[in-house]
Amino acid sequence: LDSDQAPKMSSKASAQKLESAARTIAESQPRHRSVLLVESDPDLQWSLARMLTVNGNRVVGTSSGDGALTVIRQWDAELALVAATLPGMSGVEVARRLRSQNPDLLVILMSDEAPEPVAQEHSKDVSAYLAKPFRFEALRSLIESLQLAPAPAE
Repeated sequence: LDSDQAPKMSSKASAQKLESAARTIAESQPRHRSVLLVESDPDLQWSLARMLTVNGNRVVGTSSGDGALTVIRQWDAELALVAATLPGMSGVEVARRLRSQNPDLLVILMSDEAPEPVAQEHSKDVSAYLAKPFRFEALRSLIESLQLAPAPAE
């Protein structure tokens, strides 16, 4: 009798372990986002879009603030990566206008220099700053850290 029950318990324990492992894997998968990429350097835009897409994100890229505003009216992005310097308007202004269209949008400002702490305090429309050049792993970590964080309050 004991020998008949042993395989059943082992089988049940194995099934529970498999189920637990599957749940852990599912929970650890990064949440894929709809990303608006605003970068005037075509090579950098292409490279970032490719890396974000390979990581399972849906990406729409544009090279100007006006282009970003047009896209955000037609596409519900969850995250915007915005270059600090763009033709026509600053990245902070683009962030402000994007957030006025979509208050829940998370905005990462990509800057060629580290922003001053004062600038961060006054830019409530920017969720995070990232200094260029950066490794894609740094961007991915930053995006993951923002996943559960709400957008800054209005």
